[in-house]
Amino acid sequence: MSQDRRIRRTQKLLGQALIALVLEKGYKNITIQDVTDYADIGYRTYFRHYAGLEELFIDIAQERLDELYDMLTQLPADENITDSVAIFQKSGVTLFKHIQKNQKVFQAVLLDDDLHFILEPMIKMACLKTETLLNDLVEPNIAIPIAANHIIASVIALMRWWLKNDMPYSFERMGEIYTDLIIKPTWLALTSK
Repeated sequence: MSQDRRIRRTQKLLGQALIALVLEKGYKNITIQDVTDYADIGYRTYFRHYAGLEELFIDIAQERLDELYDMLTQLPADENITDSVAIFQKSGVTLFKHIQKNQKVFQAVLLDDDLHFILEPMIKMACLKTETLLNDLVEPNIAIPIAANHIIASVIALMRWWLKNDMPYSFERMGEIYTDLIIKPTWLALTSK
């Protein structure tokens, strides 16, 4: 048990160091040596946990995304919401709350152009999950993959704006903006005949 705790502690320190350095210098400008120095962990120790920087960053991002997907998956059942737009609004508030809680990770992923290897699979998975949700909610007027892509591309742009501008609105307000700006118009386009 104590070894597991040490492993988790080491991985956490390495992850925190990587995120801090990405925000400070940019992903392409850091090395494993930079990360281990910042984390105050031996260089060789790094390789007991990760093969390279990409693997560490993927681990960090996947953990945050898994948490988010778990929260979003539970929303409709927990809230017993029957209005589809309200389901999306609730998910928007949850999304922006999660981003605020994990601000540094999302700033790195969404604002560093050299992290496309993280962002592209994240967008693909988000589109697939949105397609599944839309398929369960609506008989569409527009192809579901098009609507899902539009929602996710728009949400990514909104998240980037919020982070670039130092989160000037609360996560609750961002959930409302997300609903008013992205979900309601898309829902109208999907359902109007």
